[in-house]
Amino acid sequence: MDSDDLLNELNEFIDESREHLATIETDLLAIEKGGADIDEQLVNKVFRAAHSIKGGSGFFGLDKVKELAHKAETVLDLLRSRQMFPSAEVTNLLLAAFDKLREMINDAAGSHQVHIADLVASLTHLAESDLALDRKATFFPAPPVVVDDPVTIPEPGAIPAVPPHVVPSVEKKNHYRRD
Repeated sequence: MDSDDLLNELNEFIDESREHLATIETDLLAIEKGGADIDEQLVNKVFRAAHSIKGGSGFFGLDKVKELAHKAETVLDLLRSRQMFPSAEVTNLLLAAFDKLREMINDAAGSHQVHIADLVASLTHLAESDLALDRKATFFPAPPVVVDDPVTIPEPGAIPAVPPHVVPSVEKKNHYRRD
């Protein structure tokens, strides 16, 4: 593909992205208004917009656009699978992400200089905090645990029971108070 073709493809991607982003605000507000009664078609529409932007930006090396679109897509996937429900927090964060994507799409050449770390961290936190436990491992695998020494499990009764009237103190670690 020569540079003219690549430039034409990039311009087409930018135009398509702008079309996707044109109704995002209205769509996200409608999704929030629906609450737990999620409009699957509308969520899918917004998800596809994020997915298309992610894919095209990856093709053109717009890495920050791709990263932010991917994080928004993850939250939208949780909405669509009903593992998360729309709320003001979710909507505001997605609106901010799509506003930033719009800004980066409108200046694709300068998109690599745009600060997205806070939005990426917020979207990641939102996704991690609302994921079902069985899906957390899929999205955020735990680091491997290395055990140097074998673990010895004490026999039942070998550990003395703590009397019920002794409660750990919240004020000082490793100190106890009596109730």
